[in-house]
Amino acid sequence: MTDNPAAPSAPRQWLKAFYSALAAALGYVIVELIFQHDTTYILAGALGILVVLTPIFYAINRHSSRRTPKR
Repeated sequence: MTDNPAAPSAPRQWLKAFYSALAAALGYVIVELIFQHDTTYILAGALGILVVLTPIFYAINRHSSRRTPKR
């Protein structure tokens, strides 16, 4: 038996990154709806957050999955 579990696949890491970015975008939408800003700008901002944060979270997930596992 090996001590190193298999690293998560790239599609799984992208999905995890997308979910994290989606959570951030939804938080943004909730705050903007509370302040009653224009819906078009809210959706554009949320889409921008999703597009920008997904690759950033993917890079973070990929980097953290390469570290040595905890025992």
